[in-house]
Amino acid sequence: MSGSRTTVSLLIAGAFFAGLLSHVLYQRWDRPATESGGHPVVFAPLPAPPPPPAELPLLEAREVEKIRALAGTRAKIRGRVFRVGRSEKSNTYFINFGPSRSSFTAVIFASAVELFEKQKRSPQSFEGKEIEVTGEIKDHPQYGLEMILEDPRQIKLLD
Repeated sequence: MSGSRTTVSLLIAGAFFAGLLSHVLYQRWDRPATESGGHPVVFAPLPAPPPPPAELPLLEAREVEKIRALAGTRAKIRGRVFRVGRSEKSNTYFINFGPSRSSFTAVIFASAVELFEKQKRSPQSFEGKEIEVTGEIKDHPQYGLEMILEDPRQIKLLD
């Protein structure tokens, strides 16, 4: 009987050590997230929404000096189209708001003409009409005051 008691004692001691070992290993590999040495989570408040865009200045096409003062900025220019010219070589349209080269001109390059025509807004159709154009004013050293129109939404027909 003493042999069977020794065997039972060894089995109990073995089970105890196996349980202790599995407990130690479990504790080591299954640490809570706060003890794992992970990175702290920091919450930053959302930035305030941007202010609504300021209303663009509206100028008459005949106010050449006021337009020149706004060169490099976006604005709305309103006026009656004096003439629409077209360069045969480059298929570029020039919407002139006056008879002289010093007058304000809206320019539609060949790359954008198709967009205008798809929306049934041929550049030639603006001749003699009161329109408003929106975009960046440029004071080109060779061509004078101009605005490049790349999208039909930049022209608003007023009459």
